Amino acid sequence: MIKILIVDDEPFIRQGLKILINWEQYGYKIVAEAANGIEAIKEIEKKEIDLIIVDIKMPEMNGIELIEYVRANIPKRLKFIVLSGYYEFEYAKKAIKYNVTDYILKPIQKDELVKVLNSFREEYLKQENSETIQRIKDKVVYDTYLNEIIYGKCNKVNLQYVNNCQSFSGELRYIIIEIRYYDDNCSNISEDEKIEGKQRIYEKIIGWLGENYYNVIIDGSKCADCYEIGFIYDKRLSKEQGIDEKRYIEKLKMVMKRNEKYDIYMYIGQKVSSIKELSVSCKTATVAKLFSNYSNENNVAYYDEIIGEKGFNYNVEKQYMDKLIHEIEEDNEEEIIKCVDKIYNSFKEQNIDLEIIKLNINYLLFNIINIAKELESEVNHEEVMQYFSSISFEQMISRGSIDHFKRFSLEFAEYLKHLRQNSAKGILNKIDREIAEHYKEKLSLKYLSEKYYINSAYLGQIFKKHYKVSFNEYLNAYRIEKAAQLLKRGDDKIYKIAEKVGFNNTDYFINKFVKLKEKTPLQYRKQFFKCDKSV
Repeated sequence: MIKILIVDDEPFIRQGLKILINWEQYGYKIVAEAANGIEAIKEIEKKEIDLIIVDIKMPEMNGIELIEYVRANIPKRLKFIVLSGYYEFEYAKKAIKYNVTDYILKPIQKDELVKVLNSFREEYLKQENSETIQRIKDKVVYDTYLNEIIYGKCNKVNLQYVNNCQSFSGELRYIIIEIRYYDDNCSNISEDEKIEGKQRIYEKIIGWLGENYYNVIIDGSKCADCYEIGFIYDKRLSKEQGIDEKRYIEKLKMVMKRNEKYDIYMYIGQKVSSIKELSVSCKTATVAKLFSNYSNENNVAYYDEIIGEKGFNYNVEKQYMDKLIHEIEEDNEEEIIKCVDKIYNSFKEQNIDLEIIKLNINYLLFNIINIAKELESEVNHEEVMQYFSSISFEQMISRGSIDHFKRFSLEFAEYLKHLRQNSAKGILNKIDREIAEHYKEKLSLKYLSEKYYINSAYLGQIFKKHYKVSFNEYLNAYRIEKAAQLLKRGDDKIYKIAEKVGFNNTDYFINKFVKLKEKTPLQYRKQFFKCDKSV
């Protein structure tokens, strides 16, 4: 609704205007009235007003003087429609130089008023839309620069741009606001619904902040499967509302949570004294998120309260990481979950900072990458590295809680299992080709395992699991089939055929042939040739 202030010294004119039309039907709402310019200024200063309908001639401060004052002293974007009698038209023309939107002659006619209001509303909405688009563009640029600062890339350019847009006090905290979509009851939510939910909460915060909306940003970490919003708490914000920091944060949480069915968590970084130190607060907010399971106070976790007053101890027990690597390789779900709990407890108990946690996680990534590579010498390494680039430290652990870490570990165990299966299929395809091309030659499992850099016992296991017979049984059967084709198509002697398909011992060949075909090679041939051929 467009908000209107009516200013006229005659009460019956003001009352008549109010009942002349259904204002809300045309998109307007009368929010105040005044008898002269001085009263009007008081209303302007305390209320949100878009349009002032003002009479020209009034005592104490007339309409022209009011317009002059507003244009010189009040920065609000206010529009004026002037009311004038026929003989006051010269006054009305004078008002034009003050960018008056329109004027209406007294006595006011309903049709003329509606026409002026419709014209104003069309221009107002057009300008409002244009300004909204520009504000969005400006906010996107601002968020880009601010995210650079938050993630540790502070320079003169982005710092100056951010400071030009928003004035910050000397007491700031970075807050990660997370919408929890990864609980069991959220499994059926589509990606679009998750993004819409995040945007809806972002817009709630924007509306609540009013002119301070630059304090909220869409998180710039580009973390897959993270639905987070960044918020810069400024002491000035709570001071303006006359409340302390914790009460302000609780009110913010209530605004976000209203009519939302999903849990919202807030992770609050340590206090810093300037915008260029915001990356420090962001890192500590991330630590608060890492240990959020240890802070159950209303889904709000303060870094200060989690870490406490104790100093840092960097002696992380490497055995926990080694144990986790082993269990991931073994695809042991129960043990993986236990290991992650132990690792987080270790981090928690020893108050380890973000950089040390990063070293440990990178150790984990390095080792499981090597496991993936070792599964198959010709595995697509680019694919493996691409997989890991999408779950870098910031995305997989610094932007996630213990639940994210557990899920990553379980998913990678599954990934290794599939890689192992695909690796087995790949090596079996190579063995098939070897048999098809070289069945006449001396082939053995030992030779093939050495050629393809794979353990012979493991190769024997996967071969038998796939074909249900041993390698030697499969090779003999393949050679017998080739021999059967030669027996049907030619008249070579039996010992010659045995040699051609890879058997050095004719008796052994005949024995295997009888076992598979239930006939001797000679009997088999007689089915196709009437003439009898000797061995």
